[in-house]
Amino acid sequence: MWDTGYVLLRPHSMPGGAVHWPLWTPYELYGQVDHFYGWPAWESNDGFTGAQGWLNAIETAGYLWYLWIVYTKGVVASKVKGRGAPSEGSAVGKVLGWWGLTMAREVKGRDGAVAALVGFTVAVMTLSKTVLYCEYLPCMVISFLTVHGRIAKK
Repeated sequence: MWDTGYVLLRPHSMPGGAVHWPLWTPYELYGQVDHFYGWPAWESNDGFTGAQGWLNAIETAGYLWYLWIVYTKGVVASKVKGRGAPSEGSAVGKVLGWWGLTMAREVKGRDGAVAALVGFTVAVMTLSKTVLYCEYLPCMVISFLTVHGRIAKK
């Protein structure tokens, strides 16, 4: 959400912007290395980073919606093993148990169907973005090397 906020609030979150300090100060250095986050992409109207930010926002909202369904419509499942939740006796389990996060939950009926659909949809979004980044990565590396190669020659 921090990264998404930076991207969606550009140019105000960028160095010199009204909301840059103190929250997005580390991005000043990062924007000099990764030009998609810095001024070069902003000034050239490159829309990739903004599109990525909007997809991140939609994806995060989907995951939050999924969790809301599970924790408001779900019931605690008894005698369920292998769900990956920490045991209530562990240190993590004691902290998470305070919020009721160590117990397996079941959501049935229409609410369960909606939860499954929302969870599956945002998982596919996450996978799609990962594939996109892997496809886009060689272009980003070549662009990075080309830009820095030109700077080094000057």
